[in-house]
Amino acid sequence: MSIERYRARKGAEISHAVAAEARGGYTIEVHFLGGLTTKQKAAFKLAANRWTHAIVGDLPDVTVGGERINNLRITAQGTDIDGPGNVLGQAGPNRLRPKNAGAAAFLPATGDMQFDTADLAAMEADGTLNDVITHEMGHVIGIGTIWTNKKLLRGAHTSNPTFVGANAMREYGKLRGSATLPVPVENTGGEGTRDSHWRDTVFGAELMTGFVNEGGNPMSRVTIASLQDLGYEVNMEVAQPYHLPDHLHMAEAGLVAARAAMTRGIVLRRIPITLPEESLGV
Repeated sequence: MSIERYRARKGAEISHAVAAEARGGYTIEVHFLGGLTTKQKAAFKLAANRWTHAIVGDLPDVTVGGERINNLRITAQGTDIDGPGNVLGQAGPNRLRPKNAGAAAFLPATGDMQFDTADLAAMEADGTLNDVITHEMGHVIGIGTIWTNKKLLRGAHTSNPTFVGANAMREYGKLRGSATLPVPVENTGGEGTRDSHWRDTVFGAELMTGFVNEGGNPMSRVTIASLQDLGYEVNMEVAQPYHLPDHLHMAEAGLVAARAAMTRGIVLRRIPITLPEESLGV
């Protein structure tokens, strides 16, 4: 049985022939393995478009299991896990570029996104599906999953973990009206939430916090700048309008307590394998 594939570059679908062109820009190729409705597959396609709009530079090819990988390949699947709630699924990179890849060292080459069909249906119903899939694809790309590899996470497992990439610090400083500042990272929650998201109490509804907002989750300049810190070539101009939340007004409106209960569910992470040096450019 043939596998349905979707390839995105520069924010739009491209053909297999165009995807094979050298130095064409960053490409995400999604392989659909089953268990997803047409609307759910559309959410993955939209997410790939959004991220390839933000990431524009081509990465060095690598060989994984005898197959040449151009930029990033993701397998996507819906499956029965545990019904509504609790475990949402598993998402993250599984193969990273080798350490001799220069600026692209440790940038993901392949990853998996597997979700509980019951939770996918619930997200379709409440309108959060697109943002949650985009969020989880961000982890496959490397947000929160390769920070340690890149030595960009400080204070892990403490009360005040921070991201210390120069570009993200610059953009966070702008939001605060000051010079560069370390970016606050989530300091609550279990494995898969803590130390791998922007801190929800600081960033509110931003796309890469560990909590979902039904009113929209913008991809801010901080998130795109953090990709630049990881080694990607980015387009900052596609960032969505965003400002830090006014927590006093949120508390007065009863939104702080409401957001505390709106977790994205547990998303399991696997420890990715760094490819050997000889995988590069073969």
